[in-house]
Amino acid sequence: MPDTARLRLLAPALWGVAVGALFGLQGLWAFLSPRSWFDALAVFEPFNKHFIRDIGTFQVGLAVAGILGALRLRAVVVGLGTLATFQVLHVASHIIDRDAGGRPGFDISALPLLAAATVVALVFAWRAPADRVDA
Repeated sequence: MPDTARLRLLAPALWGVAVGALFGLQGLWAFLSPRSWFDALAVFEPFNKHFIRDIGTFQVGLAVAGILGALRLRAVVVGLGTLATFQVLHVASHIIDRDAGGRPGFDISALPLLAAATVVALVFAWRAPADRVDA
């Protein structure tokens, strides 16, 4: 295959990985240091560290979608990988911010069940033959 044809096939994947990585870095920044992220990027009040941390979990999930999609994995794996990433980080967000309000007794017991169920579904989808999961 000529180099230009290979580049045309590879460029969208590389671009998807790069954009996904940028989303992931910004999401990790918001998740790990909500105040710093807010001060640098969010010019609106009020500051809510748990909300900003949740924004970070969404962004990391979107980063996973971009990267897995760029790798041309099956749609079910991309979707469940995205959802599992968000859910696991969302559980961590609720544990970290358990004193910030909300319903920590319910959230910290219920959210991990949803995350675990999604991770199990992802493992099954990853291992399943492609012709049995989606086209």
